[in-house]
Amino acid sequence: MSKLAEVAVCAALLLSALPNTPTARAEGPGPAIIQGPPPGWEIVKITDDPEQDRRVAMNNVGQIVFSKRAIPNPGGTREEIYLYDNGKLRKLTDDILADQSPDINDAGVIVWIKKEPGTNEHEVMRYIDGMIEQLTDDLLDQFGPSIGNDGTIIWPTRFEFGWAELFRYVEGKTTQITSNGLSNQCVTINASGDYAWVRYEFNLSPWVSTIMCSINGEVHETSDGTTQAQGCGINDAGTTVWHDDAGVLMRANGMISVLPNSFNGRGPRINNAGDVLYGLSLGDFGSGMLFKDGQTYQLINSPEQAAAGFDLSDSGEAALGMGVFPEIDIALLWRIRDPGDFTGDGIVDRFDFESMQNCMSNVECGVQMPPVCLNVFDLDLDGDIDFRDFALFQRLVTPAIN
Repeated sequence: MSKLAEVAVCAALLLSALPNTPTARAEGPGPAIIQGPPPGWEIVKITDDPEQDRRVAMNNVGQIVFSKRAIPNPGGTREEIYLYDNGKLRKLTDDILADQSPDINDAGVIVWIKKEPGTNEHEVMRYIDGMIEQLTDDLLDQFGPSIGNDGTIIWPTRFEFGWAELFRYVEGKTTQITSNGLSNQCVTINASGDYAWVRYEFNLSPWVSTIMCSINGEVHETSDGTTQAQGCGINDAGTTVWHDDAGVLMRANGMISVLPNSFNGRGPRINNAGDVLYGLSLGDFGSGMLFKDGQTYQLINSPEQAAAGFDLSDSGEAALGMGVFPEIDIALLWRIRDPGDFTGDGIVDRFDFESMQNCMSNVECGVQMPPVCLNVFDLDLDGDIDFRDFALFQRLVTPAIN
């Protein structure tokens, strides 16, 4: 994500995060929930198969990473990492291991964990410059890695039940960055290397947790530690989001507010525009909910499309896991495109042609063509993309302006 916060904003955030800072919670139902995506937006599918696609993450340059679990898959021992890149779908791993919980930065560097069969040992893996490398090699349980745009990677390591500490990898060196004997989990990094996480106290009954935040190297308690706060997210301005029994909460400039209509909301993510994406239980199914410009949109309205994981970019696009368990597909919320305009910039040019080539290359690589490709490039509406579509595409190319 691009750096949006100026030095003055960071300084103000640091002051606001100091102990004893007054906070307030804005309550109330707010405006009525709108069914469906915002005007001018639509949901299109990236995958469409009987397997289980999960743990989705996306960056700001049109790339989406997720893991795919075959069905049936006794014990969940086989799971692979896939990368969707502007029309092209690639399988990055192909082994007998469980490759899980991927994350991706704007440079296209991907991290995930690999589980060794028959053990609780998980290792941190990285995909960079077309190569896969293993960053940890021990008998411990690593999980949930997050990567920043500068390449910094942070992950929790579980030592025993109720005890997990955070570790950070920078330029080939790994260091432990928490040491409190509690359970530190769910870490998220922003573009400037600030990060938020959840510190659980499972030694208490009932257990409680605190949303923690590290800004410019200074660690602060973002929530008050009296609730079961979970699901942290942070943007470049240092605004944090999480959920507890009150709903989805946001802390900005020292003030805590509850998003309207967010009771039972879970796992929020926030982008640099201030959009918040979270999951909401709706009885028989769950929906992805988007809070944008003061309005809440229910993106899914049927059990056949129930949400199962999500992420969003600074442009407002969102990646969603959708389907009926165990069959889950990856979908993309994006602005409605005109025929041939895959990039959505209002013109049809060489960048759209590159995406068309990406779409056509999937079949050559033995990978199913993402349905989103057909939405834009199946110009003769015959269910495929071929030279007839290319001929029609040429007629749509925007004339050059001298």
